[in-house]
Amino acid sequence: MYSFQLENFETWLAGLADRLNVPVNDRVLTVPDHLGNGNILAQNINPHLSYAVMNFKLDSDLEFHRETGAAGFIISFNMVEVQKELQVGHHQHIVSDKRPFRNDIFLTDARDSTSVRIAAGSNVRRLLIYCSHELAAQYLPHDIYEKLAIFARENSANDHPLFINLSHRTMLKELFELRANDPLGTIRRLSGILHLIEKFLHSFLRQEQAALPRTVKKNDLESMQHVEHILSSKLEGFPSLESLAHEVFMSTSKLKNLFKQVYGHTLYDYYNKSRLQRARDLLITGQCSIKQAGSEIGFSNLSHFAKAFRKEFGILPRDLVKGR
Repeated sequence: MYSFQLENFETWLAGLADRLNVPVNDRVLTVPDHLGNGNILAQNINPHLSYAVMNFKLDSDLEFHRETGAAGFIISFNMVEVQKELQVGHHQHIVSDKRPFRNDIFLTDARDSTSVRIAAGSNVRRLLIYCSHELAAQYLPHDIYEKLAIFARENSANDHPLFINLSHRTMLKELFELRANDPLGTIRRLSGILHLIEKFLHSFLRQEQAALPRTVKKNDLESMQHVEHILSSKLEGFPSLESLAHEVFMSTSKLKNLFKQVYGHTLYDYYNKSRLQRARDLLITGQCSIKQAGSEIGFSNLSHFAKAFRKEFGILPRDLVKGR
């Protein structure tokens, strides 16, 4: 177990390296073979803002325990494929989460203690951002700052997540796939992180206005997360509404209404945006042709694919490829 008091993430990473008896090279820790494979990168932007990017698979259990730290907020973006279970909480309230995946966002107060235990076999992709209260109070309207502070203190047991949506997922994917030796990596990460903070604040305010999650049962929220995972991962064809409703044991009308309330899109719109984003990624990276990209996400007609692509991104697939 790694116990720490969070002041900033570069110091946090140095402490973890000492605990694991491995070096930190250019702010990157390579996970040792006995623990798993992958890496953790940490950087301090200034004394008030820092972040850590985790991207690894575990071969052994890993446990973090955060003790009382600096006065600030921690935003954690979690995309974790869980093996067995994930234990989260504090010493008085530990929650054992056995869901096979966890795609969520938590806001907590760095002064509150918390623990996370991740089981061997889990794939971990997490972005952790520390922002001091002083910096947040300087740039946020007072009423929003106060709402965030109250929410963070009430959320020390990680009971009230926001869920990762399509825009979060796209930005996070780009962050996790940035190479450590990318000459523009620092600028790209900072740009992505600032955009994610902005997206988080928009999601938080929308959730407050919609009275989420307090008016929605926790089990229903978890069911919506499961549906979102299906819609964003099975892109070759839209699942039937009946099959999705059966998957989460609720009526089709409740599913449609609740999903839009939580994610802000209809089921089909969310699925369509997810698959078109996948096609865009394939074309940008040159992994396949335009025809192959369309076929990959369920379009048999190339002109229909081009029309849907232009409607979503404002550009035809062929023009995107030309400018690659």
